[in-house]
Amino acid sequence: MTAMTHNDSYTMDDIANELGISKSTVSRALSDSSRISVETKNRVRECARKHGFKPNLVAKALAGQKTLNLAVAMPFEATALQMMFFHECLSGIVSRAAREGYSALVCMTEKKDREILERVIENKKVDAVILTQLKREDENIALLKKSGIPFVVIGSGAGKDIVQVDSRMKESCAEFTKVCVKNLSENSNVLFVCGSLDVEANNNRLSGFLSGMEDSMLSFHYAVCTEASDMVDEISLKNWSLILCSDDVVCMQVLEILDKKEIAVGKDVKLASFHDSLLLQSHSPAISALKVDAFALGEKATELSLALIKGNECENINYVDCSFAVRSSTE
Repeated sequence: MTAMTHNDSYTMDDIANELGISKSTVSRALSDSSRISVETKNRVRECARKHGFKPNLVAKALAGQKTLNLAVAMPFEATALQMMFFHECLSGIVSRAAREGYSALVCMTEKKDREILERVIENKKVDAVILTQLKREDENIALLKKSGIPFVVIGSGAGKDIVQVDSRMKESCAEFTKVCVKNLSENSNVLFVCGSLDVEANNNRLSGFLSGMEDSMLSFHYAVCTEASDMVDEISLKNWSLILCSDDVVCMQVLEILDKKEIAVGKDVKLASFHDSLLLQSHSPAISALKVDAFALGEKATELSLALIKGNECENINYVDCSFAVRSSTE
């Protein structure tokens, strides 16, 4: 085994001379350029590792006019419970960005705070932007397109010309719906509490729910509730066999209503959520839910952002796998 040396004077010129390649090839290999073969990249990285060579990231940034910063646009109006998802996303972003010498700058996207994101972009404080929540006719998309800065959206529905990373939300919700209704009897009543359709993710969840109900082998009576203010009336209206919720926030609201009405989850009504959380896992009985890997979404969005910064082409829609956990609430 070759011992690793730590020579502060070892340069890219030395790597180039040792491997018999040009300095520009060494530079591109260390920058993970798509113009350089995987074999050459591995040779260069191994040589750099062997000699303890670390590129000067600040000098590299100045030479390429890069800031080594990514902007992470997050919804200011999110509740503390919703922020659990965005914090997990942010953790994935920070982890992946750090491996490339990048830092994350958080910007809020509420209307009154949008000028912060605008100013960050105009002052060239970041090299790319990650939008963590997509809304219907989202004004942030228009802002980002106009600026010309590379950006990635977490979620789907932003358009064919925009790079997006999603958890196969529609397909996952459809499949999970079929799992949740498979043990119900014919003509059972099913309610989907959707949440605000201003959030694009809820539109995808609604589409998945409707698709899952249509593909079910049995015939059911089902309804959709989109306003939180209607939940009390809807839950009281019928003897629901199953209530599906768009996310963990809505599910906790439904649980509160059921508790007040002394309707027992798992006994009087089955309950499930299209997004999981520790609160749902620890509830008694535990609530069945889709498990979206928010950390992986953040990592993938960062990987795509870094690729766009380098001028590489990316697929329009990129996916992170989604799973589900069947727990006591639907058994």
